[in-house]
Amino acid sequence: MNIRADQAWLLQSRFNPSPISGALTLDDGRITFTLDEQAADAPLGWLEKELEIEDLEAKLGAGEEVVAFDYDLADCAVTWPITGGGAMMIVRTPSRKWVVSYDYPSGGPVHGTLALVGGRKKAKEWKKALAELDA
Repeated sequence: MNIRADQAWLLQSRFNPSPISGALTLDDGRITFTLDEQAADAPLGWLEKELEIEDLEAKLGAGEEVVAFDYDLADCAVTWPITGGGAMMIVRTPSRKWVVSYDYPSGGPVHGTLALVGGRKKAKEWKKALAELDA
């Protein structure tokens, strides 16, 4: 049963984002991030290294599904850092800490403020969905 699905951006880190577009889903007790078509235009080098996969751009261009992570909720912890202003979540797993943003991370005070409002709303929805699963 698909509980939540949102477009989101996988970040290399909170301070060096190198955002990669995809879908963040909560389904059947699992949290998953799957790259989308737009991801082919992103800087993929850091993710290729992390996943030990070569030429993600070609795979995405060929229509292959690329899953960056897929974890059972029992095997990870999900938090929302204060410094992310509600628009960012951290998924801590046994092997890595994944940073996910609900809004494309870009500069500027006006865009940042608008993103903060939308991000907080999505964070609230995700927190509710996770609570329903006792995660």
